[in-house]
Amino acid sequence: MSLNSSTNILTLTNTQAKELAGRLVTIGMETYYFKNFDRNHPGQPPWRSGAEGKAYPLLDYDRSAAAYLKFFTRPTQKRLDRTAWLIGQQMHTWLPSLAAAPLVWVDTRHARRPAATTLDFSGYLARAVPGKTWLELKSSINDNSVSFSENFRWRCVRDLVLALSVLEQEGIVHGDLSPNNIVLDLEARPDQAALYLIDFDAFVAPAAGGNEAVTVAEGGTYGTEGYCPPDLAAAATGGDGSVAPYSDRHGRDMLLVELLMMDCGLSPDDPPSSWNYDQLQRRYADWQARSDPVCLWTLSHLDPATLFTLAEQDRTTSTELAAGLSLSLPARRLVRPMTRAWSSTPVVLGDPVASARFERLTRQSEFIRSRSTPATLNFLVPWRWSRPESDPYYRTFWQDIKVVMGCVTLLAIPGIIALFILLIKAILNLLKC
Repeated sequence: MSLNSSTNILTLTNTQAKELAGRLVTIGMETYYFKNFDRNHPGQPPWRSGAEGKAYPLLDYDRSAAAYLKFFTRPTQKRLDRTAWLIGQQMHTWLPSLAAAPLVWVDTRHARRPAATTLDFSGYLARAVPGKTWLELKSSINDNSVSFSENFRWRCVRDLVLALSVLEQEGIVHGDLSPNNIVLDLEARPDQAALYLIDFDAFVAPAAGGNEAVTVAEGGTYGTEGYCPPDLAAAATGGDGSVAPYSDRHGRDMLLVELLMMDCGLSPDDPPSSWNYDQLQRRYADWQARSDPVCLWTLSHLDPATLFTLAEQDRTTSTELAAGLSLSLPARRLVRPMTRAWSSTPVVLGDPVASARFERLTRQSEFIRSRSTPATLNFLVPWRWSRPESDPYYRTFWQDIKVVMGCVTLLAIPGIIALFILLIKAILNLLKC
């Protein structure tokens, strides 16, 4: 395979993943380092593993997670094409709660690949969003180690409904809603998102054509037990390899129940369908007593009496819930056609470095960091992931050329004026003669 090829995905074994720990990595013009093993827990890997691949944290100079590199367990052309399509939608610009959507495809195999390179990898880059997963926070709520106010619960509910409504109006299904795939930021300001969706690998989108979905037989997931539609779990258990996600409504409703009613008396490890029914019914009655009547009417389908038996098509759509909660959806986007990743963002893997040296390296590029670049397959990784057209410092390549030409013209004006004056004087002298 050619070093310039970026149309083949490389898998990442656990041995290779261990080799990446603590190493410096340059993606486009940005420098990070792979999270290292924790000395206090040497047996715990620094990356997160899921049904579809590994998510490796990339740390900033202050040791905070700035981004994630996602590697697929079963690399196929379909995976690459689907990811290319999703990146092309630039979903991270649609809504703050979608900021963790895939940004750019990265590949170590490129024209300027160092000759000493011994480990190649490819995957996609996604922004690291602040907060903890709902799965982690449920355990903290259960042991009373975290405060989860009623106001914050409703902020999370609104963010979740709004994010799913935006996806729904664009014809996109997340595909794997679960407590592990939403992140809550307890320290979010009122003007910031309180909840984020993460891990879009199981997405379903008819607009992606033949890459609409990945079936179980193709290495895809049908979702998470207790949160995916029950018929999917039953079909997969029965050996149906054609099973693939098709709706987020069941998972959405399970998460809504948890966000609104979770307390120290309910199990953080089980989905609502496994909770004690009498306990859940009491929580629902308490929630009814303290909630706004309009919100109660909008979310009346969360009644435990019918919550678990509703067919998927009979559940309220997310856009209907958004309207009932008086949420304003942004203008509908023009979903982009299918594209293939013929090129990618260059990646250069370095040696392990100490944090102090890494801080010096990264702080040398403050000027570069202050300027965003397009988050597409063919360009460099954007710093802070601000939307290009809304960034006053953003310039495209052609805009840069225009700026240079303008500067040259501005500098040349005095010379042109001087030449013009000399020319006039010469003409006047000739006329005198």
